[in-house]
Amino acid sequence: MTFFKKLFSNKKDESVYQTGLSETRKGFGAKLTQLFSGATQYDDAWFDNLLALLLQSDVSFKSAKKIIKAFQKNVKKSMSEDEALGELVKVIKNQYGDNIEPVSLHDGLNVFLMVGVNGTGKTTTCAKLAHNYHQEGKKVLLVGGDTFRAAGSNQLKVWADKVGVLFYGGKPGEDPASVFVDGVRFAKENEVDLVICDSAGRLQNKVNLMNELNKMKRVLTREAGQIDHTYLVIDGNTGQNGLIQAQTFTEVADVDSIIVTKLDGSPKGGVLLSIKDELDLKVSYIGLGEGVNDLKAFDIDTYLYNLVFDDESE
Repeated sequence: MTFFKKLFSNKKDESVYQTGLSETRKGFGAKLTQLFSGATQYDDAWFDNLLALLLQSDVSFKSAKKIIKAFQKNVKKSMSEDEALGELVKVIKNQYGDNIEPVSLHDGLNVFLMVGVNGTGKTTTCAKLAHNYHQEGKKVLLVGGDTFRAAGSNQLKVWADKVGVLFYGGKPGEDPASVFVDGVRFAKENEVDLVICDSAGRLQNKVNLMNELNKMKRVLTREAGQIDHTYLVIDGNTGQNGLIQAQTFTEVADVDSIIVTKLDGSPKGGVLLSIKDELDLKVSYIGLGEGVNDLKAFDIDTYLYNLVFDDESE
C-alpha cells in the first residue's frame, strides 16, 4: 500500500478519522478494495459491479456514472491493483475539489444559522461547533429556536452549559424568528463574538419550510446585519434521502456548506460526494463520534485515505 501513502502525502495526520471512519471503511472501503483485488481486465461486467457498489454506498446514479466515465479514460491494463484503485480515488478527489476552510470570524458580531430536519444531530452539532470556537477564545452564544419540539431548546441549554458557552432560548411554541431577534439583541448587549442559531428541523412541506426559513433569514439579517454562514446538517446514515433533503433546503435557503453527522456509524458515506457533484455544496465538517471534540473540519484527502487504507493493518 506504499502507493496510497504517496498518493495521499498531503493528508492530515488525524487519528479521529481513522477511528471514526472504521465502519465506512469496513463497508464501502472494503468492498471497493475487494472489487479491485485480482482484477485482470476492466470490462463491461466489471464496470457494472463498480456502478452497483457506488449506488449501494449512497452515491447517486448521476454522480456514479460521472465517476465511472472519468475512471474509464484513465485506467490502464498495465496498472497494478493499487494503482488502478488509486486512479479511481484520484477521480473522486478531483471531482470533489478543494476543501472548505473553517469560517474565520470577523470583528464584531458573527451569526451562523443551522438548518436541517429533526434527527440529524443538528442540536448536538451546534454545541460542538460552539465548543470549537470557544476553544479559540471566542465568546459564543447558542440560541435555541427549536421551540416546536418538546425539550428542543432545553436540550441545547444542557449542551451550552456542558461546553461553557452562553445560551438564549425561547418558550415552547414561541415564534423561532422572534427568539432569534431577542437572542441577537442579547448577544449585542453582552459583546458576543459568535451567535449560533439552532432552527426548528421541521420538513412538513416545502411551502411551510420556505415561509419559516425566509422569515428567520429576514429578521436575523435585519437585526444582526448579515448571516455569515448557513450550515445544512445531514445525517450520514440517511442515504439518498440526504441528497433529497439537501435539494429541498437549497431551494428555500442560501446554504453555504453542509455538515455530515454520524459517519462513525455509517458503512456507506457516499452521499456527501453526490451532494457536492449535483448541488455544488461542499462539506465543512463531519461528525465522527459523540464527544465535543469529534466534529472535525472535513479534509478530502484524509477522508479518502481512511476510506480505503487501514494504518492498523500494517
